Amino acid sequence: MNSVLLIDKPEGKTSHETATEVKRLIRAEKIGHSGTLDRFASGLLILCTGRATKIARFLLEDDKTYTGTMRLGVSTDTHDREGAVVDEKPTNAVVAEDILEAAARFKGELVQVPPRFSALKIRGERASDRARRGENVKLAGRRVTVYDFRVLGIDPARAHFEFQVRCSKGTYIRSIARDMGGMLGTGAHLASLRRTGAGIFSIDQAATMPALDLYLSGAPVDTGFIVRPIDALANYGMVVVSNSCRNRILNGTFFGREGAVKIIDKGKKLFIIADEDQNLIAIADMNIEKWQIKYLNVFKADN
Repeated sequence: MNSVLLIDKPEGKTSHETATEVKRLIRAEKIGHSGTLDRFASGLLILCTGRATKIARFLLEDDKTYTGTMRLGVSTDTHDREGAVVDEKPTNAVVAEDILEAAARFKGELVQVPPRFSALKIRGERASDRARRGENVKLAGRRVTVYDFRVLGIDPARAHFEFQVRCSKGTYIRSIARDMGGMLGTGAHLASLRRTGAGIFSIDQAATMPALDLYLSGAPVDTGFIVRPIDALANYGMVVVSNSCRNRILNGTFFGREGAVKIIDKGKKLFIIADEDQNLIAIADMNIEKWQIKYLNVFKADN
């Protein structure tokens, strides 16, 4: 309880369904996830339980890494294999060099239009719900960043190619498939997708649902998938304060620089504040030079 859990979500279940199943298994009162995976996708799903749910929004900001397969020549309304086919075109004119050249154009900062079948809200309602009712859903383009897009292998006979992408939060890999298919003149959709990394975490650390069952039954299992909240935020700066400052912070009261026992500055505004026993007590926006503090979350023992 009150931990971050790294789960390998299986294909065929939504992120919400997976979180609900884990909540039932571990008998958690609260659970939340950081970054939705589509039903057809698999891979790293970060779950926060109990008081750790308060850090989910910070983990959501992290970059993500995916591997997957795109299929050229077939377009679907959802831009993935679960959608209805809306168009088919020949792919015999496309060669490997065309795919590599197109992939290179999807690196850097992009303005990307999200899929209309998505969880984004339009006047309080999911775009996907409106699209399923036949509404003409139009979503505005958003700025995202693709740090790396590698083509790992090409199968011309099946019009498939495998890829790896590292991107900023909010990037839709389905939209990349749609837009790349348009650029190549063939259409395309995602045939498979697997999240292999998020922030400081890797899929290698995650537990499958069967492994979680084994752990809960008392079997010896690597417990590296259970992470303390303070360790989950290790990519942010840290201020360790004296135990005498602890109660002041828990009450949302300002503390002076003299209360800091240790400062680790990682060049970001966001800092975690911990006591001398390495307990996470707050997350704050901080200007270390001017010693300005704005508490974003305070972790009282009863919330």
